[in-house]
Amino acid sequence: MDGTDEMRVVQLAAGGCGARALAVAARLGIADIVADGAMPAREIARRTESDPEVMARLMQTLAMWGVFTRDAHDGFALSEAFAPLRADHPRSVRNLCILTAETYDDAFGALSATVRTGRSGFERVFGVSLYEFLEKSPDTGRIFDAAMAELARPTAAALAQEYDFTGVDTLIDVGGGDGTTLAGVLADHPHLRGVCVDRPDVCARGEATLGASVGQRIADRISFRAADIFEEVPAGGDRYLLKNVLHDWPPERCVRLLTAVGRAMRRTAEAREPGLAPPRLLVLEPLLDQESDAAHVLFQMVMCGKDTGGLGEHDLRALLERAHFTVLSAWRSTAGHHVFECEPKG
Repeated sequence: MDGTDEMRVVQLAAGGCGARALAVAARLGIADIVADGAMPAREIARRTESDPEVMARLMQTLAMWGVFTRDAHDGFALSEAFAPLRADHPRSVRNLCILTAETYDDAFGALSATVRTGRSGFERVFGVSLYEFLEKSPDTGRIFDAAMAELARPTAAALAQEYDFTGVDTLIDVGGGDGTTLAGVLADHPHLRGVCVDRPDVCARGEATLGASVGQRIADRISFRAADIFEEVPAGGDRYLLKNVLHDWPPERCVRLLTAVGRAMRRTAEAREPGLAPPRLLVLEPLLDQESDAAHVLFQMVMCGKDTGGLGEHDLRALLERAHFTVLSAWRSTAGHHVFECEPKG
Protein backbone atom coordinates (compact mmCIF):
# COMPACT_ATOMS: atom_id res chain seq x y z
CA MET A 1 0.00 0.00 0.00
CA ASP A 2 1.28 3.48 -0.87
CA GLY A 3 -0.73 5.35 1.75
CA THR A 4 -3.14 6.87 -0.80
CA ASP A 5 -6.23 5.47 0.91
CA GLU A 6 -5.06 6.65 4.30
CA MET A 7 -4.44 10.15 2.97
CA ARG A 8 -7.90 10.33 1.42
CA VAL A 9 -9.40 9.47 4.80
CA VAL A 10 -7.29 12.08 6.57
CA GLN A 11 -8.05 14.75 3.96
CA LEU A 12 -11.78 14.16 4.38
CA ALA A 13 -11.41 14.33 8.16
CA ALA A 14 -9.52 17.62 7.83
CA GLY A 15 -12.19 19.18 5.62
CA GLY A 16 -13.55 21.20 8.51
CA CYS A 17 -10.20 22.95 8.87
CA GLY A 18 -10.36 24.04 5.25
CA ALA A 19 -13.95 25.24 5.63
CA ARG A 20 -13.08 27.37 8.65
CA ALA A 21 -10.02 28.81 6.92
CA LEU A 22 -12.15 29.77 3.94
CA ALA A 23 -14.72 31.39 6.22
CA VAL A 24 -12.07 33.48 7.94
CA ALA A 25 -10.75 34.67 4.59
CA ALA A 26 -14.31 35.54 3.54
CA ARG A 27 -15.00 37.35 6.82
CA LEU A 28 -11.86 39.44 6.43
CA GLY A 29 -12.63 40.25 2.80
CA ILE A 30 -9.25 38.97 1.60
CA ALA A 31 -10.59 38.09 -1.85
CA ASP A 32 -11.51 41.75 -2.37
CA ILE A 33 -8.23 43.02 -0.90
CA VAL A 34 -6.14 41.07 -3.45
CA ALA A 35 -8.57 41.49 -6.35
CA ASP A 36 -6.25 43.96 -8.15
CA GLY A 37 -3.14 41.84 -7.88
CA ALA A 38 -0.85 39.75 -5.70
CA MET A 39 -0.08 41.05 -2.24
CA PRO A 40 2.30 39.82 0.50
CA ALA A 41 0.74 38.18 3.53
CA ARG A 42 2.19 40.89 5.78
CA GLU A 43 0.32 43.60 3.86
CA ILE A 44 -2.88 41.54 3.95
CA ALA A 45 -2.42 41.22 7.72
CA ARG A 46 -1.96 44.99 8.04
CA ARG A 47 -5.10 45.74 6.08
CA THR A 48 -7.17 43.22 8.06
CA GLU A 49 -5.59 44.10 11.41
CA SER A 50 -4.40 40.52 11.83
CA ASP A 51 -1.28 38.80 13.18
CA PRO A 52 1.30 38.69 10.32
CA GLU A 53 2.69 35.24 11.15
CA VAL A 54 -0.69 33.59 11.46
CA MET A 55 -1.94 35.35 8.34
CA ALA A 56 1.03 33.96 6.41
CA ARG A 57 0.09 30.42 7.45
CA LEU A 58 -3.57 31.01 6.62
CA MET A 59 -2.69 32.22 3.12
CA GLN A 60 -0.24 29.35 2.58
CA THR A 61 -2.90 26.85 3.66
CA LEU A 62 -5.53 28.30 1.35
CA ALA A 63 -3.00 28.44 -1.47
CA MET A 64 -2.36 24.74 -0.92
CA TRP A 65 -6.08 24.16 -1.52
CA GLY A 66 -6.10 26.33 -4.64
CA VAL A 67 -8.02 29.31 -3.26
CA PHE A 68 -5.07 31.68 -3.76
CA THR A 69 -2.02 31.51 -5.97
CA ARG A 70 1.47 32.46 -4.82
CA ASP A 71 4.00 34.26 -6.97
CA ALA A 72 7.81 34.31 -6.89
CA HIS A 73 7.80 37.32 -4.56
CA ASP A 74 5.60 35.64 -1.94
CA GLY A 75 2.57 37.61 -3.05
CA PHE A 76 -0.89 36.02 -2.93
CA ALA A 77 -3.60 36.52 -5.55
CA LEU A 78 -7.12 35.11 -5.78
CA SER A 79 -7.47 32.07 -8.04
CA GLU A 80 -9.89 32.58 -10.93
CA ALA A 81 -11.99 29.60 -9.82
CA PHE A 82 -12.59 31.29 -6.46
CA ALA A 83 -13.61 34.69 -7.86
CA PRO A 84 -17.14 34.30 -6.35
CA LEU A 85 -15.54 34.89 -2.93
CA ARG A 86 -15.41 38.58 -3.85
CA ALA A 87 -18.25 40.64 -2.46
CA ASP A 88 -18.61 42.50 -5.78
CA HIS A 89 -18.77 39.38 -7.94
CA PRO A 90 -22.10 39.06 -9.82
CA ARG A 91 -22.44 35.47 -8.53
CA SER A 92 -20.84 36.09 -5.15
CA VAL A 93 -21.17 33.35 -2.52
CA ARG A 94 -19.09 35.11 0.12
CA ASN A 95 -21.83 35.20 2.75
CA LEU A 96 -22.96 31.67 1.94
CA CYS A 97 -19.41 30.46 2.65
CA ILE A 98 -19.39 32.27 5.99
CA LEU A 99 -22.80 30.91 7.00
CA THR A 100 -22.00 27.35 5.93
CA ALA A 101 -18.51 27.13 7.44
CA GLU A 102 -19.38 28.88 10.69
CA THR A 103 -22.96 28.56 11.97
CA TYR A 104 -23.93 25.49 9.97
CA ASP A 105 -20.61 23.79 10.71
CA ASP A 106 -21.19 24.41 14.42
CA ALA A 107 -24.55 22.65 14.11
CA PHE A 108 -22.86 19.67 12.48
CA GLY A 109 -20.96 19.22 15.73
CA ALA A 110 -24.17 17.51 16.89
CA LEU A 111 -24.47 15.27 13.83
CA SER A 112 -24.12 12.15 15.99
CA ALA A 113 -27.14 13.27 18.05
CA THR A 114 -29.20 13.76 14.86
CA VAL A 115 -28.15 10.32 13.60
CA ARG A 116 -29.14 8.69 16.88
CA THR A 117 -32.36 10.58 17.60
CA GLY A 118 -33.54 12.17 14.35
CA ARG A 119 -33.70 15.54 16.10
CA SER A 120 -32.16 18.79 14.94
CA GLY A 121 -28.44 19.07 15.61
CA PHE A 122 -28.82 22.83 15.34
CA GLU A 123 -31.19 22.91 18.31
CA ARG A 124 -28.86 20.62 20.23
CA VAL A 125 -25.95 23.05 19.78
CA PHE A 126 -27.74 26.41 20.02
CA GLY A 127 -30.68 25.54 22.26
CA VAL A 128 -33.26 27.02 19.85
CA SER A 129 -34.41 26.42 16.29
CA LEU A 130 -32.57 28.00 13.36
CA TYR A 131 -35.07 30.81 12.88
CA GLU A 132 -35.30 31.58 16.59
CA PHE A 133 -31.51 31.83 16.66
CA LEU A 134 -31.48 34.20 13.70
CA GLU A 135 -33.88 36.52 15.52
CA LYS A 136 -31.60 36.59 18.58
CA SER A 137 -28.29 36.92 16.72
CA PRO A 138 -28.25 40.06 14.54
CA ASP A 139 -24.85 39.35 12.97
CA THR A 140 -25.80 35.80 11.96
CA GLY A 141 -29.19 37.06 10.79
CA ARG A 142 -27.48 39.59 8.54
CA ILE A 143 -25.14 36.94 7.10
CA PHE A 144 -28.07 34.55 6.62
CA ASP A 145 -30.09 37.16 4.72
CA ALA A 146 -27.12 37.96 2.49
CA ALA A 147 -26.44 34.26 1.87
CA MET A 148 -30.06 33.63 0.90
CA ALA A 149 -29.88 36.64 -1.40
CA GLU A 150 -26.83 35.14 -3.12
CA LEU A 151 -28.79 31.93 -3.70
CA ALA A 152 -31.89 33.83 -4.82
CA ARG A 153 -30.41 35.96 -7.59
CA PRO A 154 -29.99 33.29 -10.30
CA THR A 155 -33.35 31.73 -9.40
CA ALA A 156 -35.12 35.09 -9.64
CA ALA A 157 -33.45 35.88 -12.97
CA ALA A 158 -34.58 32.53 -14.40
CA LEU A 159 -38.16 32.95 -13.16
CA ALA A 160 -38.34 36.46 -14.62
CA GLN A 161 -37.38 35.09 -18.03
CA GLU A 162 -39.35 31.84 -17.99
CA TYR A 163 -42.72 32.87 -16.56
CA ASP A 164 -45.24 35.07 -18.34
CA PHE A 165 -46.11 37.93 -15.98
CA THR A 166 -48.44 39.59 -18.50
CA GLY A 167 -51.56 40.81 -16.72
CA VAL A 168 -49.94 40.44 -13.29
CA ASP A 169 -49.80 43.61 -11.20
CA THR A 170 -48.83 42.44 -7.71
CA LEU A 171 -46.48 39.60 -6.78
CA ILE A 172 -46.49 38.56 -3.10
CA ASP A 173 -43.40 36.64 -1.97
CA VAL A 174 -44.28 34.64 1.16
CA GLY A 175 -41.17 34.02 3.24
CA GLY A 176 -39.38 36.35 0.84
CA GLY A 177 -36.42 37.26 3.04
CA ASP A 178 -34.83 40.61 2.27
CA GLY A 179 -36.70 41.07 -1.02
CA THR A 180 -33.90 39.97 -3.35
CA THR A 181 -36.09 37.49 -5.26
CA LEU A 182 -38.79 40.10 -5.82
CA ALA A 183 -36.18 42.64 -6.91
CA GLY A 184 -34.78 40.18 -9.45
CA VAL A 185 -38.21 39.61 -11.00
CA LEU A 186 -39.26 43.26 -10.87
CA ALA A 187 -36.04 44.34 -12.57
CA ASP A 188 -37.20 42.57 -15.74
CA HIS A 189 -40.88 43.53 -15.40
CA PRO A 190 -41.25 47.28 -14.73
CA HIS A 191 -45.05 47.04 -14.49
CA LEU A 192 -44.92 44.77 -11.42
CA ARG A 193 -45.12 45.70 -7.77
CA GLY A 194 -44.02 43.33 -5.02
CA VAL A 195 -44.92 42.59 -1.42
CA CYS A 196 -42.37 40.72 0.70
CA VAL A 197 -43.84 38.86 3.68
CA ASP A 198 -41.56 37.51 6.42
CA ARG A 199 -40.69 37.72 10.12
CA PRO A 200 -40.49 41.24 11.63
CA ASP A 201 -36.69 41.17 12.03
CA VAL A 202 -36.19 40.04 8.43
CA CYS A 203 -38.54 42.71 7.06
CA ALA A 204 -36.76 45.39 9.09
CA ARG A 205 -33.37 44.39 7.66
CA GLY A 206 -34.80 44.21 4.16
CA GLU A 207 -36.35 47.67 4.35
CA ALA A 208 -33.04 49.07 5.61
CA THR A 209 -30.77 47.50 2.98
CA LEU A 210 -32.70 46.68 -0.20
CA GLY A 211 -32.33 50.09 -1.81
CA ALA A 212 -28.56 50.02 -1.50
CA SER A 213 -28.29 46.53 -3.00
CA VAL A 214 -30.75 46.73 -5.92
CA GLY A 215 -31.26 50.45 -6.50
CA GLN A 216 -33.98 52.71 -5.16
CA ARG A 217 -36.14 52.59 -8.29
CA ILE A 218 -36.73 48.88 -7.83
CA ALA A 219 -36.85 49.05 -4.03
CA ASP A 220 -39.60 51.70 -4.20
CA ARG A 221 -41.87 49.14 -5.92
CA ILE A 222 -41.47 46.65 -3.05
CA SER A 223 -43.20 46.87 0.31
CA PHE A 224 -42.55 44.68 3.36
CA ARG A 225 -45.24 43.07 5.51
CA ALA A 226 -44.27 41.44 8.80
CA ALA A 227 -46.45 38.40 9.50
CA ASP A 228 -46.61 34.91 10.93
CA ILE A 229 -46.96 33.19 7.57
CA PHE A 230 -48.34 30.05 9.20
CA GLU A 231 -51.34 32.01 10.42
CA GLU A 232 -52.05 34.90 8.07
CA VAL A 233 -50.89 35.95 4.61
CA PRO A 234 -52.01 39.28 3.06
CA ALA A 235 -54.61 39.25 0.33
CA GLY A 236 -54.40 41.28 -2.87
CA GLY A 237 -51.81 39.41 -4.91
CA ASP A 238 -52.18 38.37 -8.53
CA ARG A 239 -49.41 35.85 -7.99
CA TYR A 240 -48.14 34.38 -4.75
CA LEU A 241 -44.63 32.96 -4.51
CA LEU A 242 -43.15 30.35 -2.17
CA LYS A 243 -39.46 29.84 -2.96
CA ASN A 244 -37.24 27.53 -0.90
CA VAL A 245 -39.67 27.70 2.02
CA LEU A 246 -41.45 24.36 2.31
CA HIS A 247 -38.37 22.13 2.58
CA ASP A 248 -37.42 23.85 5.85
CA TRP A 249 -40.52 22.60 7.67
CA PRO A 250 -42.16 19.28 8.60
CA PRO A 251 -45.25 18.26 6.60
CA GLU A 252 -47.86 19.51 9.08
CA ARG A 253 -46.30 22.96 9.15
CA CYS A 254 -46.11 22.99 5.35
CA VAL A 255 -49.83 22.23 5.07
CA ARG A 256 -50.57 24.94 7.62
CA LEU A 257 -48.55 27.46 5.62
CA LEU A 258 -50.10 26.48 2.30
CA THR A 259 -53.56 26.68 3.87
CA ALA A 260 -52.84 30.25 5.02
CA VAL A 261 -51.78 31.15 1.48
CA GLY A 262 -54.92 29.51 0.11
CA ARG A 263 -57.13 31.57 2.43
CA ALA A 264 -55.46 34.77 1.24
CA MET A 265 -55.94 33.78 -2.39
CA ARG A 266 -59.62 32.98 -1.87
CA ARG A 267 -60.18 36.33 -0.15
CA THR A 268 -58.46 38.00 -3.09
CA ALA A 269 -60.64 36.17 -5.64
CA GLU A 270 -63.85 37.01 -3.75
CA ALA A 271 -62.99 40.71 -3.69
CA ARG A 272 -62.28 40.93 -7.40
CA GLU A 273 -64.61 42.23 -10.05
CA PRO A 274 -66.33 39.53 -12.11
CA GLY A 275 -64.28 38.37 -15.07
CA LEU A 276 -60.87 39.12 -13.60
CA ALA A 277 -58.45 36.19 -13.49
CA PRO A 278 -58.08 34.54 -10.07
CA PRO A 279 -54.72 34.62 -8.28
CA ARG A 280 -52.24 31.78 -8.64
CA LEU A 281 -49.44 30.35 -6.52
CA LEU A 282 -45.93 29.61 -7.77
CA VAL A 283 -44.01 27.10 -5.64
CA LEU A 284 -40.26 26.85 -6.32
CA GLU A 285 -38.36 24.03 -4.63
CA PRO A 286 -35.02 22.25 -5.24
CA LEU A 287 -36.63 18.80 -5.28
CA LEU A 288 -34.47 16.01 -3.90
CA ASP A 289 -35.09 12.73 -5.66
CA GLN A 290 -31.68 11.30 -6.52
CA GLU A 291 -29.16 9.39 -4.46
CA SER A 292 -26.65 12.16 -5.09
CA ASP A 293 -28.94 14.49 -3.11
CA ALA A 294 -28.14 12.59 0.10
CA ALA A 295 -25.71 15.18 1.43
CA HIS A 296 -28.28 17.95 1.06
CA VAL A 297 -30.93 15.82 2.75
CA LEU A 298 -28.57 15.10 5.65
CA PHE A 299 -27.86 18.81 5.94
CA GLN A 300 -31.58 19.59 6.19
CA MET A 301 -31.99 16.96 8.89
CA VAL A 302 -29.17 18.40 10.99
CA MET A 303 -30.56 21.92 10.66
CA CYS A 304 -34.24 21.20 11.24
CA GLY A 305 -34.73 17.51 12.16
CA LYS A 306 -35.45 14.38 10.16
CA ASP A 307 -38.95 15.50 9.13
CA THR A 308 -37.39 18.23 6.98
CA GLY A 309 -35.12 15.98 4.95
CA GLY A 310 -36.03 17.53 1.62
CA LEU A 311 -38.96 17.07 -0.75
CA GLY A 312 -39.38 14.89 -3.80
CA GLU A 313 -41.99 15.67 -6.46
CA HIS A 314 -44.44 13.15 -5.00
CA ASP A 315 -44.03 14.72 -1.54
CA LEU A 316 -44.66 18.24 -2.82
CA ARG A 317 -47.70 17.24 -4.83
CA ALA A 318 -49.09 15.45 -1.78
CA LEU A 319 -48.65 18.58 0.36
CA LEU A 320 -50.43 20.71 -2.24
CA GLU A 321 -53.27 18.19 -2.41
CA ARG A 322 -53.65 18.17 1.38
CA ALA A 323 -53.82 21.97 1.36
CA HIS A 324 -56.51 21.85 -1.38
CA PHE A 325 -54.48 23.18 -4.27
CA THR A 326 -54.67 22.06 -7.89
CA VAL A 327 -51.41 21.92 -9.86
CA LEU A 328 -51.98 23.62 -13.22
CA SER A 329 -48.48 23.18 -14.64
CA ALA A 330 -44.99 22.15 -13.57
CA TRP A 331 -41.54 22.54 -15.07
CA ARG A 332 -37.88 22.57 -14.19
CA SER A 333 -36.28 25.99 -14.26
CA THR A 334 -32.94 26.59 -15.93
CA ALA A 335 -31.71 27.61 -12.46
CA GLY A 336 -32.40 24.07 -11.21
CA HIS A 337 -35.58 24.58 -9.18
CA HIS A 338 -38.84 22.81 -9.93
CA VAL A 339 -41.72 25.23 -10.43
CA PHE A 340 -45.36 24.37 -9.71
CA GLU A 341 -48.12 26.76 -10.75
CA CYS A 342 -51.23 26.18 -8.63
CA GLU A 343 -54.64 27.51 -7.73
CA PRO A 344 -56.89 26.76 -4.75
CA LYS A 345 -59.63 24.24 -5.29
CA GLY A 346 -63.10 25.68 -5.30
